[in-house]
Amino acid sequence: MNALLQDLRYGMRNLRNSPGFAVVAVLTLAIGIGANTAIFSFVDAILLKPLPYANANRIMRVLEKPPGGGRNGISALNYLDWAKQNTVFEYMAAQSGGGASLSGSGDPQQLHGARVSAHYFDIFGIKAVIGRTFAPDEDQLGKEHVVVLSHVLWETQFGSDPTIIGRKIVLDGQPYQVIGVLPAGGAFDRAYSQIWRPLAFEPGNLTRDFHWLTSFALLKPGVTLQQASAQMDGIGAQIAAAYPASNKEWGVNVEPFADTIVGNQLRSSVWIMMAAVGMVLLIGCANLANLMMARAASREREVAVRASLGASRWRLIRQFLSESILLSMCGGILGIAAGYGVMELLQFALPPYSLPREVHVAMDSRVLLFALTISVLTGILFGLAPAIQAARPKLAASMKEGGRGSTIGGARRRIRSALVVVEVALAFVLLTGAGLLLRSFQSMMRVETGFDTNNVISMGLPLSEKRIPDPARVNLRYREILARVESLPGVRDAALTSVLPLEGWGYGMPFQIAGQPLVDRAHRPACFFKMVSPGYFRTLGIKLRRGRGLSDQDTQGAPPVTVINETMIKRYFKTEDPIGKQILIQAIVPGKTQLGPEVPWQVVGVIADENVAGLTDDGSAGVYVTNEQSPQYGMDLVVKTGVDSRTLDHGLRAAIHEVDRDQPVTDVRTLEQVKNESVASDKLQTRLLGIFAAAAMLLAGIGIYGVIAYAVVQRTHEMGIRAALGASAGNLLGLVLTSGMALAAAGLALGFLGSLAATQLMSNVLFGVKPRDPVTLAVVAALLGCVAFLACLIPAWRATKVDPVVALRYE
Repeated sequence: MNALLQDLRYGMRNLRNSPGFAVVAVLTLAIGIGANTAIFSFVDAILLKPLPYANANRIMRVLEKPPGGGRNGISALNYLDWAKQNTVFEYMAAQSGGGASLSGSGDPQQLHGARVSAHYFDIFGIKAVIGRTFAPDEDQLGKEHVVVLSHVLWETQFGSDPTIIGRKIVLDGQPYQVIGVLPAGGAFDRAYSQIWRPLAFEPGNLTRDFHWLTSFALLKPGVTLQQASAQMDGIGAQIAAAYPASNKEWGVNVEPFADTIVGNQLRSSVWIMMAAVGMVLLIGCANLANLMMARAASREREVAVRASLGASRWRLIRQFLSESILLSMCGGILGIAAGYGVMELLQFALPPYSLPREVHVAMDSRVLLFALTISVLTGILFGLAPAIQAARPKLAASMKEGGRGSTIGGARRRIRSALVVVEVALAFVLLTGAGLLLRSFQSMMRVETGFDTNNVISMGLPLSEKRIPDPARVNLRYREILARVESLPGVRDAALTSVLPLEGWGYGMPFQIAGQPLVDRAHRPACFFKMVSPGYFRTLGIKLRRGRGLSDQDTQGAPPVTVINETMIKRYFKTEDPIGKQILIQAIVPGKTQLGPEVPWQVVGVIADENVAGLTDDGSAGVYVTNEQSPQYGMDLVVKTGVDSRTLDHGLRAAIHEVDRDQPVTDVRTLEQVKNESVASDKLQTRLLGIFAAAAMLLAGIGIYGVIAYAVVQRTHEMGIRAALGASAGNLLGLVLTSGMALAAAGLALGFLGSLAATQLMSNVLFGVKPRDPVTLAVVAALLGCVAFLACLIPAWRATKVDPVVALRYE
């Protein structure tokens, strides 16, 4: 320990005597370690940490399995059969959406929420911090008017009122008693939901063909996933045999909840970012190893003296390693501070709710241990080769007083050259990845969405069937709001839609085309089913390809008509003319979770495809009907304006509240914002990888410059002799450039091969570009080649300025 402390003190004196080297080394390490620490905090939170629940390994997600495989929502009766017949789960609970309008104090406020079975919180092991969660019988009709609040909502909306328990609040015009507040800072405090109410099935919910639920379950102790799956498969088979009209060949999907919270794209994204920052750190280590080797060469006389006085080889290695670890620890401390700042910045930049509620990103002990570990490993990594080289001194040559001093040996030169080749190769791989993401993002932004986003503002107009039970009155209310909005100055067009563009299907409905071979309902294909007001296509500039659009005459009582998109024709009508054909789709009962009789929707028009499922939507087939013929509770308003749409926000709210002062207005955004939000995660990922790639390119350039510049200094005597023998400035310039560009070329070749393998792993996060895109590879090679040329040019130019007389007297 005394010897180690002595080495550290000596190392500190050495670094104080070389402040320029110390600052460069510490900053390089701080950047690399800081970036790795920040990204690892996300990797750890998203992929490595166990779920923040008691008995997390026993929590399952249980869904229906359609005949073609995959996962689907659950019908109420199927769920009730599962819950009643299984013997493998300790608890089972269903969940559905449950947003509600909070009124009674000021403007109505729409709260995000969920309706859940009574044992929902028992499955996740969540206890209320104030009050209680649901009693076992509170998901029965007549007892369901109770509510549990998130801690954040309790603080922000109710001012942390300690007497909140037992208080009545008005949700959707109905009184609910607050029975509990959940703990602060937990997964449920980061959830999208702000309130939870019991899921009490009404008679209209008890169907098998309307799939609207998700369910969770807690395995009994000792029961395995395989046993649970086998029993649930058996129950599913019994239901399929008993109710073939709705369940033929449908099954049950049981999977660990931990495996469902992180999607493949998010998983790939965080690993790509981790690999990127790892490459940046490796490039920084290669640079520092070169610098340390240069310093070791200048300290050969010191090493020779130590060896002559009896220092062992291990003692010399330890001395150099202690200096490199000291540097890396200083860089690590600074890197942790930088990493914390980057982590906070990334969390701020992430779109809301882009991470699952179970993910809590923090600079905790696990992340700090990671930072400490990579600091030590980094110090060993960049310090080991210089230490081993320095521990092999040539005593006789080094101790000569009158000699010119040591010149770099062949082995040392090969190591330094190899480090530069590795730097360039890593930078090539990283730049290729960044280039592919950039081209992918550009492809996304160039996608023809099928609608016009200019000067269009949108807002949600949620309505509850509890507040207005009659669907005819719902349509009347929406017509009144639409008429009032259209009368505002600056408004060109306005329309209603059941779901905004780019935000998903809304409803996916099985269908049968009349006149085609009959398919049983359990096996029918599905298309999106969108309810809109007749002015929807005009407001968003969606092009009519043939036939007519929806009109004000397409009302309740008139023949049911639909407009379909081009993908629907290509996929299901082939060469047939769809105009006049009928598509059979069961009616959606307004405000209920049930389907009515089949409706023969007659096709009257065809429109251009509208991207409904995001910019990367590869073509969703769907139909559009009027909200008059298929009423919907909860619509979005889209308004086309002749001025900057954001300036009409206040006027639109006022106009809506003139019609209904209790009508909540939610999510006021322009369609351009909707579009940008749909690609916000891709944009952030592209920017991050671009920043890391730029850092890698800069470090690689510095590495090439350092090696070539050092080689020129070492060859000053040789340059002088060549100049004295008649070598021109061009000859000297070419000599240095050739050696430098040979290293760069080797690095580019190695990086090209590495990119062919590495970028294949990015295929599931790319859009509109192939992983081995030749344009990206060529541009990256040219860019790195230019950087390498510039890095070689400066020392080469200096070599041409060598004075032969001075060089021949060098040292």
